[in-house]
Amino acid sequence: MQPPRTANSVLTTTAAAGALPAGPDVLELYRWAVQDPITQARVLQLVYARTWPGRVPGLLREDFAGTAMDSVAWVAMCEGRHALAVELHGPTLEWARARAQALLGARAGRLTFVHSDVRQVGPPDVPAAHVVAALNFSIFAFLERPVLRAYFEQARRALSEHGVFVANAFGGPERMRAHVRTAIVADRAGLPGETPPAPFEYQWEQHPYDAVTAQVDCRIHFARAGKPGVAVRDAFRYRYRLWTLPELVEIAREAGFREVQVWQHTYEPGAGVFLGPVERIEGADRWMAYLVAVP
Repeated sequence: MQPPRTANSVLTTTAAAGALPAGPDVLELYRWAVQDPITQARVLQLVYARTWPGRVPGLLREDFAGTAMDSVAWVAMCEGRHALAVELHGPTLEWARARAQALLGARAGRLTFVHSDVRQVGPPDVPAAHVVAALNFSIFAFLERPVLRAYFEQARRALSEHGVFVANAFGGPERMRAHVRTAIVADRAGLPGETPPAPFEYQWEQHPYDAVTAQVDCRIHFARAGKPGVAVRDAFRYRYRLWTLPELVEIAREAGFREVQVWQHTYEPGAGVFLGPVERIEGADRWMAYLVAVP
């Protein structure tokens, strides 16, 4: 998730030197501000279990891996699991490799890093995966339909016979308006061995939506908690196409997936948290959902 971004890369980063106390790098800040690897690994496990009841997933392929924290969480969650982290940006991949070694120790050998374009990696060069995941809205970096379809085709070829492809998406009227959302990042739970940084401020800035191209410019900024002014401006920058859910479902089917569903995390009073396929998402100013596809 790092510079310079191509169609395989989601983010561009430019960091100010010495921007925050103790000089934490932007990948460290990004990991704590944006990612929840324990939850994501559990979601992928649940999606697989509900898609293929009675089967046990072993190999996760994390495309656009960036920090590869979802792969680390997947390996750490259960004995015998393996992961394949595919990332185009070399410095980010090396950061992720060092982080995985520190957190996984003897299990680090179960996580394989591949420095490549996600559209060029597949069997027989690498094993077929039980789960191929393209999270953090990475598919929105593909701005043209043929390019996105080509990636979906490669993701399908990368799956085992009993596999599942999982990507996430967002949308809603708010996503088409310029806005800035701010949050203080503090006291986040991490994986064993992780030490959270001192509290800091995370800002998500979104520029106006372009209706002609269906694209939007988004930025991530970081600041010192409780102090005025942005310390790291444009730490990450995205150029996204806001694909609609019907478009994503259609393109996935064109790419050869036999079954494609939209899944959503929702909370229902009295019923708790629900994760599963939905037929409608109504009245939401902003929403997030998973695209779940079976080869």
